[in-house]
Amino acid sequence: MQHKEIHSESLEVFTIGNVKEDSKWLWVHCLALYLISCSACVLLYFEYKNITKMRLAHITGSPPNPSHFTVLVRGVPWSPDNSYSNSVEQFFSTYYPESYLSHQMVYGSCTVDKLMKDAERMYRMLKSIDPRFLDRSLPYCIPGGAAHPFMVLNLRADSVSSSTSMDRLQPSQRRKECPAAFVFFRTRYAALVAAQVLQSSNPMLWVTELAPEPHDVYWSNLSIPYKQVWLRKITTLIASVVFMFLFLLPVTFVQGLTQLEHLDQLSRRVPFLKGILKQEFIHRVVTGYLPSVILMLFLYAVPPTMMLFSAMEGNISRSQRKRSACIKVLYFTIWNVFFVNVLSGSIIRQLTVFSSFKDAPKQLARAVPTQATFFTTYVLSSGWASLSCEIMQPFPLICNFFRKFILRTKVEPSSCALTFPHHTEIPRLLLFVHIGFTCSIMAPLILPFLLVFFFLAFLVYRNQILNVYVRKYESGGEFWPIVHNSAIFSLLLTQVIALGVFGIKQSPVASGFIIPLILLTLLFNEYCRQRFSPVFKRRPAQILIEMDQQDEQLGRKEEIHNQIRSAYFQNPIISHQVSINSNLPLSRNTSHHQGDEDNLHGLKSLKPFRYSTSSIR
Repeated sequence: MQHKEIHSESLEVFTIGNVKEDSKWLWVHCLALYLISCSACVLLYFEYKNITKMRLAHITGSPPNPSHFTVLVRGVPWSPDNSYSNSVEQFFSTYYPESYLSHQMVYGSCTVDKLMKDAERMYRMLKSIDPRFLDRSLPYCIPGGAAHPFMVLNLRADSVSSSTSMDRLQPSQRRKECPAAFVFFRTRYAALVAAQVLQSSNPMLWVTELAPEPHDVYWSNLSIPYKQVWLRKITTLIASVVFMFLFLLPVTFVQGLTQLEHLDQLSRRVPFLKGILKQEFIHRVVTGYLPSVILMLFLYAVPPTMMLFSAMEGNISRSQRKRSACIKVLYFTIWNVFFVNVLSGSIIRQLTVFSSFKDAPKQLARAVPTQATFFTTYVLSSGWASLSCEIMQPFPLICNFFRKFILRTKVEPSSCALTFPHHTEIPRLLLFVHIGFTCSIMAPLILPFLLVFFFLAFLVYRNQILNVYVRKYESGGEFWPIVHNSAIFSLLLTQVIALGVFGIKQSPVASGFIIPLILLTLLFNEYCRQRFSPVFKRRPAQILIEMDQQDEQLGRKEEIHNQIRSAYFQNPIISHQVSINSNLPLSRNTSHHQGDEDNLHGLKSLKPFRYSTSSIR
């Protein structure tokens, strides 16, 4: 709008770059930085304290958790005289005679497992087909004729007799033991000690750690030899860094659209765009809204890629895989969305900026205020728009529509259940926290947009967590240290940028006041690391011993031991049947499910056996 007294100005006028050198108003920014830093540290302290209490309450208040009694052992040495199962039993019976209960081996995939998975997949497919469509299209495909597609057939009891014995399978088809096992202990404290003690003089053998929850186990990675884990981590780290630098190409192109000189060069090289780019509306769209939209579309490919890298690392649990992917996506997002956009111009310029580290604060101080328009548009396009997409869930909605109306399959509610995407949402929220901290004293006009975003995000994510997403396992607040460390990093970076700004503005006294603030923030972070962080890495022995004593007083130890023996099943199909028919107490030195013969005995006990949709399941 044109006014006679009020001139139209760009957003850069409302940044610290518009403050004159050696101005007294710089002290207002310095005081605001102190207030923001102190408020952030106080809030982070109380939040860390509350979440630590909730984590301890989760450990003590939840029902007996099998993971508290279980230790995952990897790197079991091979012996020509004994199998892996016998080696595990002999080792823990010798060195932990009073606390060792039993163990369960981890097996590699075989023909039996593949057949069971195919049967489960076939059952789900047949159950999801509309019966009217099945009667019309496939009347004679299923035994029983056209009477009913899911007619139950009575078979003789010898259908699961010795004719299906493991002896009839080829040696290559039998389940192969892996050098890994779940070892069960009688008390929580014994499992904790066994998990934290170095078991052998060779650190690559008999490697122990606390087992994840049964539903949290990532079974496909347990068969990876432990000696390969460190190599896989280095490889995935290199791949992540390479992918991060390859992403510089689209980010540089996007940032080039926001600069007028780059548009002039584009119009010279492509003459037919010259007239289009001169239109005021098109020019505003190309330089304002389009760059953030293109960047947001490219960023959609990042979380699946990082999740793939995290799966290749060899993480033993799904929560560890998501946590690793969350850290990778967070580093990737802050680097490409913030640093590369702030310091962009060309790839060569981005590399030369960091060639002299001492000039980095000044470079950031000059560049951050100039990108206020881009970050404000990014908050509107990626922030507010992502909340609407989070509510609507367009991708699952389209998939559901395709399966229901195109494939004509009946969609089960269990197949539509979603888990919370930590590796996607947490980095996105922390990126806006990072932008808010760094722009708080550089371009404070962005703060109202961020305030509205976080208010709406609180309502949206609260609804999604309570009513939409399904919780399959408990992480116990293990993602909070990521949030805390990211907030501390953003706060320190804000202070470093302010140090450079006050140096450029010829205010050495204000710059001197920033140095104690940086030191105090580092001391606060170290205190939180010493006070709260160990609770998220290890379980306190005091609480576990008290829980063991309480179980002994209530006389429920035997019940807990029977539950943990049947908790970790590698095959979900066998686990349901065996958990019903094999809840018998075992002796102390008897390994649980030491081979496929035990699984077959559990299946043989289901006489008479009927093949139907429920039996396939």
